[in-house]
Amino acid sequence: MYLEDYFVGQTFNIDAVKITEEHILEHAKKYDPRPFHLDKSVAKKTRFKKLFASGLMTLNVCWGEWVKTKIDEKGVIAGIGMDNIRWLAPVFADDELHSTLTVSEITPSEKNPHGVVKFDMVSMNQNDEIVLTLTAIVLIAKNPSI
Repeated sequence: MYLEDYFVGQTFNIDAVKITEEHILEHAKKYDPRPFHLDKSVAKKTRFKKLFASGLMTLNVCWGEWVKTKIDEKGVIAGIGMDNIRWLAPVFADDELHSTLTVSEITPSEKNPHGVVKFDMVSMNQNDEIVLTLTAIVLIAKNPSI
């Protein structure tokens, strides 16, 4: 999609992805090796009482499912930021996360063949409990054939 294809309020539903214990452990070992992400006995002593995913893993998994749709592939130039990232509930093994992405703002460039689109993402677990919210800021090309 190019800049002209988006409109404020446009919503995209993103397919669910299942979180596995192996995925939590693999991500934690590489990127967030806190004991409560790696060791069930340590996690039992936390307020969540069991192993839970890193917030950054949750963000990567949910955003990755959007990217896999390839809906925006033609027009995306680059992501330029994320604002208001909030982890509102823990993510555990066997949770299924699904997300919605809603266009909240479009700012065309007056001088350049692109603009900025802001997307509000809400990710929920299988119980429709919100686990993650954020605003993604993406540089999108204008349609070269217009």
